[in-house]
Amino acid sequence: MYGIITGIVDENHILVKPFWEEEMVAVYGTEEQMEEVQFILECSKTGKDTASLIVFFDEELLELKQGGEGTGYGE
Repeated sequence: MYGIITGIVDENHILVKPFWEEEMVAVYGTEEQMEEVQFILECSKTGKDTASLIVFFDEELLELKQGGEGTGYGE
């Protein structure tokens, strides 16, 4: 499922507003994924040109997609 990053919950979870859903969910990310998300969010606040704030995550496990499935970030 795809969703828009709305914030960081803690060191391993981001808050995501899934497309076609009303409620936001906390989605787990690895340390590396969380570093990337934090960087992207910081850059978007400063107005730098960055990747989209859209993520791809497993709807059942509530985890960002890994490896061959992409990093989980929209482009």
